[in-house]
Parts: sequence; structure tokens; C-alpha cells
Amino acid sequence: MKKQEDIFSNVEGFDWDKGNIIKNWERHSVGHLECEEAFFNAPLLVYDDAAHSIAEDRFYILGRTDNNRFLFIIFTIRNHKVRVISARFMKQLKKIPKFKNEEEEREFWATHDSAEYIDYSKAKKGLFPNLKPSTKTISIRLPESLVEHIKTLANKRDVPYQSLLKILLAEKVDEELHSAK
Repeated sequence: MKKQEDIFSNVEGFDWDKGNIIKNWERHSVGHLECEEAFFNAPLLVYDDAAHSIAEDRFYILGRTDNNRFLFIIFTIRNHKVRVISARFMKQLKKIPKFKNEEEEREFWATHDSAEYIDYSKAKKGLFPNLKPSTKTISIRLPESLVEHIKTLANKRDVPYQSLLKILLAEKVDEELHSAK
């Protein structure tokens, strides 16, 4: 499956015909223009549907219409256009049960889909300005000349050399992880 960014960057419109306009209306009371609205309103969550991407890449979105109706839409991209396969309203949210303890809650969420219980449209962007990741002290032996080069670079950037070492290491690891895909 290609990356979403590569596929979606060339999408220019929608591919509708009488068949896929009528079927979603008759089966699920979802009009084709409502489907289009869901692609333009926030929040819009897009997922790869790898299980059904046999002949062509398939995706699904959780989106919102202009009337705040939430849709689940399965689609593909054909000839640079969104082709809706199926569209339906998302289910009525279920009530989250009361948990006796953290273990019971953990087990529940491991076996249930949160989209059936949580209205993500009411979510707000989270920001933790002072949060730092857990760290671990390690011992590493480096050639003295390498340490001196790192110190020289750190001085040019006006940062402690240990901090620069973490930055450089994180950048390289991120680069390697993304190039492996």
C-alpha cells in the first residue's frame, strides 16, 4: 500500500454515478453531498483499510457533516478522485461502564473499540508544555576526537554537548526508521 500523503496529494474531486449516489441513500439515508462535507470538516480521521485493499487501496474516514452528523465512509481513489464505496452514520455511543479497578479497565479497552464509546468531536487539542519523556542513563565510550567534534558543534549552536548528542542521535534514528518503511 502506498503512503496516504502520496495518494491524497493528487486527489482533485469526487467520482459519483447514479449507483453509488442511490445505494448510500437507500441503505443508510446518507446523501452524496453529506459524504463530501465529511471530507472538509474537522475533525477528520483517515485510516488505511489494509484488510480490504486487495485490488486497490481502500481507506475509511470518520468525519462530520455540516449538520454535525458523524459519518463512517469507506472509499478508494480512482483517477485522482474520491470514490465512495459505502457511507453510514456512526452508531449511537455506548455508555462506558464503571470499572472496579485499573486492571478491569485495561482489559475492557484492550477488547473494545473506543469509537463506540467516545465522541471524538468534543475532544480538544492536548498540550503538555512541560512534559518530558522518561530518560535512562547509559554509559557509552566514544573516541576522544569524536567528543571534541561534538563539543565544537555544540559551541557553534550554543547548546551543551550532551544535549546536541541527544539531538543528533534522535534525528538519525528518526531518519532510519522512516527510510525503512
